[in-house]
Amino acid sequence: MKSRLVAFALPLLSLASAATAQDIPDSCEEQIPRSLANALERAFPGFRKPLEYDNAPEDIAYSKSHGGRGCLGVATGDFTGEGKKDYIIGMTAKKGGGGLAVIVRPRKGGWSFQEIASWGKHRRVSQYVDVVPPGKYDRVESAAGALAKDERASLTCTHSGVQIGTIEATGVVYCFVDGQWLHVVVSN
Repeated sequence: MKSRLVAFALPLLSLASAATAQDIPDSCEEQIPRSLANALERAFPGFRKPLEYDNAPEDIAYSKSHGGRGCLGVATGDFTGEGKKDYIIGMTAKKGGGGLAVIVRPRKGGWSFQEIASWGKHRRVSQYVDVVPPGKYDRVESAAGALAKDERASLTCTHSGVQIGTIEATGVVYCFVDGQWLHVVVSN
């Protein structure tokens, strides 16, 4: 009798755990309004919006244990000083392992997109996006070579800025200055 109960209960437990897993919202999806998700799909057909599991489980766990939501593909802040909620989104390639970082600003009747980085050959699983506070950011000494277009050796963000990079490797801060996006390599 006991073995029949166990045999009957095990499938029910697996069904219950599957239902529970499906009920848990993705921490990236819940941050992106439907109108923005639809606009991203139209603007970047080779990419999809990020999902929490696009990153490695240990990186998701680290984010959560340090007060984050577990989503390393979406962050929000006021990047332009307009008092509006802006987004930095790490899009995931539909084919291959690459990605694309896009700054999104709300505009009357829609959204404005600014591509800031393509992670074409790099694996999206190790990429992150984040928000940095206003302040001064200096180029890391180990960054070699001449400055790239729109890159600065030092950059002062008067509003929140955006940081993108590869976990435990690189970091680039972007700030909206005088109507344009400038950047500085802060870790290499």
